[in-house]
Formats: sequence, C-alpha cells, structure tokens
Amino acid sequence: MKIALLILIISSFLYSQNIQKKELAVENEELAEKIKILEKIVFEQRILLKSKENIDKNQFIDSTDNLNRYSFPKLMMKEEYQKKLPVADEIVEFKPSPFRLKTDSIIYDAIDGNKIDKWERRRSFTSSVMTNSWIKISGYFVKRKWKKADGEMWVKRAQVVKR
Repeated sequence: MKIALLILIISSFLYSQNIQKKELAVENEELAEKIKILEKIVFEQRILLKSKENIDKNQFIDSTDNLNRYSFPKLMMKEEYQKKLPVADEIVEFKPSPFRLKTDSIIYDAIDGNKIDKWERRRSFTSSVMTNSWIKISGYFVKRKWKKADGEMWVKRAQVVKR
C-alpha cells in the first residue's frame, strides 16, 4: 500500500514537471519568433535610415551631434544664492562661528596631519578658518565654558554641522 502511494506521488510529480518543460519549450519558441520579428524591423529601419542619408547627407546629422545641438542649456544658480566655498584647499577666514560634530571624529594637528585626539559626536567648538574639506578648531567648550585651542587643531568638514 505504501509503495503504491509512493509510486503515485512520484509519477504525478514527474508528470507535472514534464508539463512545465513543454510549457517552457512553447514559451521559448514564441520568444524566438518575436526576436526574429524585431530583428527584421531593426534591419528595415537601418535600410530606411541609410536611404534617407543618401537622399541628402547634409540634412541628416549624426544622432549624437543632433542631440548635442538641441540639448537644453545648463542651468546656473544666481550668484547671490550660491554658497561661497573655498577652491581646492584654499584657506578662507570668516566671522567666528560655533560648530558641532555630526559623528565621532578624529582631530588632527594640521591639514592631512597626525591624529592628536578623538572627539565624540555632538561636541561643540568654534572656528573662523576653513578650507574646502577641513575646519580649524580655534576653541572648544568644556562644561559650557569656552577654552582656546592649544596649538593647531583641524577636523574634516564633512563631519561638522554649523550650529
């Protein structure tokens, strides 16, 4: 009895797989036929395009040139609304402002210098000098009291938010 049941289950499984294989084969044939039709359309379009090029070569321009000729102009923000960022690593001075660290950050003794300390996220400090990628720490807060920085201290600008 168990053997008969087992044979029945296995045969139904094999039968369903056979049906799936036949369905996939039919689907493959349909897709192959669609591919042939699309290849024929592409071929006809190429012939049509070549014949148009032969009619008047000056009238039709290379598609890339055509796109460049009719592309939209690049939009530029008015100067008054653009953020003024230093070019490359040009040092810029500004009015002293408070900043806060967005993440735990390494403090360096110079731009691309040696690591001298690690500060925790949300630590506040002041600065009046920056470059495109660095901010100089001129002072920092200890128990809500401002303390002047001892020596040069720099932090990466990407880790900082202005308060």
